[in-house]
Amino acid sequence: MQTITVERSIWIGAPRERVWEAVTNPEQVAQWFVPNLPGAQMTRDDSGKVTIHMGEMGIDVFQLELVNPPREAALRSVPERQIITTYRLDEEQAGTRVTVTMSGFEALPEDAREDRLDQIRAGWEKTLENLKAYLASADLPFPHAYVSPLLGFWRESKDSVSLERSIWIKASRQRVWQALTDPGQIEQWFAPGTTFKVTGTGVGARLYVENPETGGEMYVQILEVVDPPHRLMTRSVPEGEEASYTTDWVLKEEAGGTRLTLIYSGYESVPDAIRWTDMEQNSFGFGMMLGNVKAVIEGYSLPIPQGF
Repeated sequence: MQTITVERSIWIGAPRERVWEAVTNPEQVAQWFVPNLPGAQMTRDDSGKVTIHMGEMGIDVFQLELVNPPREAALRSVPERQIITTYRLDEEQAGTRVTVTMSGFEALPEDAREDRLDQIRAGWEKTLENLKAYLASADLPFPHAYVSPLLGFWRESKDSVSLERSIWIKASRQRVWQALTDPGQIEQWFAPGTTFKVTGTGVGARLYVENPETGGEMYVQILEVVDPPHRLMTRSVPEGEEASYTTDWVLKEEAGGTRLTLIYSGYESVPDAIRWTDMEQNSFGFGMMLGNVKAVIEGYSLPIPQGF
């Protein structure tokens, strides 16, 4: 299998030890890596997991591994850890050459790779310029840079703009399919205490939340593709002026378990003013949601017990 990588590089007029501190100290990383989240705090626990805190909400962003200080560090996307981002810091001309290399794309579906690669290349060019400006104590050239495209979560083709997240689950596809289609289990991982109902099991059936006061249907999803236990696709019924989105679940056997992939599409109809912020927030929200799905299936406590 051909190895697919993305590489971007920049020279920074600062000592390697100073650059190392900027790319590995969570308090400093927050200044240039997530500038669109003013006031956000970033921490790294003993396992290397980096979390962004905004008020009472915490979002796990990536796993930071200090491979060879002060020369090499690696980021792994969470929870699936499919894509690896490596920083290499080399002394050069009284400064530091920072090279970012991303790998792991060959594990992705072939039709999804190019949609992501352009986003990743452009995203890292902006982010490295922000790093350089931060170390020079200058204004960031791209204060609205986003994290999720850097980690490979955004897809943009000629016809659609979507998010893609995935997770490996230690269970058969049949078991994962059950968790995605049984209203009682959807309640467990998506919104504990909320009643979900479904009108059938085939194309055209409606999955919805029951209004506790009127018994009416809320947050309706129409089943568009039903191919057990391979693929399930639903389309949201917009309320008011909301956009309509499709949720495409793909289940594939992998390493004695199931690779569950979620593709969420429809952002091309969302105004530019809010599209990228919505995608940023939802990228990490869907990652946390998949963690809940995995927990329900594998039988341990929900990482996000309050649901979504």
